[in-house]
Amino acid sequence: MLSLGIDIGATKAHGVALDKDNQIVAESAMFTRRGEVGVLGVLMDIANSVADKAGIGLRDFDAVGIGIPGIVNRKEGVVASAVNLQIERMPLIKQISKHFSVPIRLDNDVKATVVAAGMLLESLSVTYVNFGTGVSSATLAGRLIRGRDNMAGEIGHISLDKDGEPCRCGQRGCIETIVGGVYLAPRMDFLGLDWMKLDKDPSLIAKSARDQAVCVIARVVSYIALGYASDHLVLGGGVIQAAPWVIPAVKEHLCSVGERASFPPYDQIAEAVTVLDKDLQAPAIGCALIGQGWTEGFKTR
Repeated sequence: MLSLGIDIGATKAHGVALDKDNQIVAESAMFTRRGEVGVLGVLMDIANSVADKAGIGLRDFDAVGIGIPGIVNRKEGVVASAVNLQIERMPLIKQISKHFSVPIRLDNDVKATVVAAGMLLESLSVTYVNFGTGVSSATLAGRLIRGRDNMAGEIGHISLDKDGEPCRCGQRGCIETIVGGVYLAPRMDFLGLDWMKLDKDPSLIAKSARDQAVCVIARVVSYIALGYASDHLVLGGGVIQAAPWVIPAVKEHLCSVGERASFPPYDQIAEAVTVLDKDLQAPAIGCALIGQGWTEGFKTR
């Protein structure tokens, strides 16, 4: 049995083939192309590449799952409001189903990732927060929390500052404008700073940028922790992967706040914060699990 999982991120697309034990036997990655034509093209390029590496054809996969940012209608196979991919509404499954011999399951990319996180951590009490091109989260609390229209977890567009930087969603000062890669990267370039080495930069401007990012990430973690109290608070995405200093800094910030506040228990929140050993592969792994039918969370056998 081979399952295909393809994660279409706003910056990178990644696909894996999993065997019957959910171990990766083939994988492929490339930069995402935006717009409907671009997304379809990169999706099929990834699918063909993974199939070639696994030594099979596209119609030989036993399960197929795809994850993509935005509001996903799983029943109709449609993605909408994928702002960072420049997609308003796209009937994705209808456009690719002819290439495969099995039904294709479509889901939000971060929701697929938390399913993988649950498998890797052997837990159904997990929140995954993705700090990538955008910012979003997904939570397992016995089962996957989806909310109305599968929209639960779209936290990147919570406004923290009504006078802040304009966001592409139409608001100002959204979480995404502060710690989302699509805004963070050009801001670092403009300021002449290196996000990956920001902790080593002694300049006042670096300290200010570092403090702002750490404070906002810690604030997001606190909101999530108070909302769901998950056993595991997993942080991932390109912004986290690129800067190993972020997780220790966020934990330290949470603990320092806990020294001044008697509630909530910030030290316990800090203890719950973690990263996945397979963070880079987790989104695609989750998509493959979704394809297998684990749409509400992977239950360890």
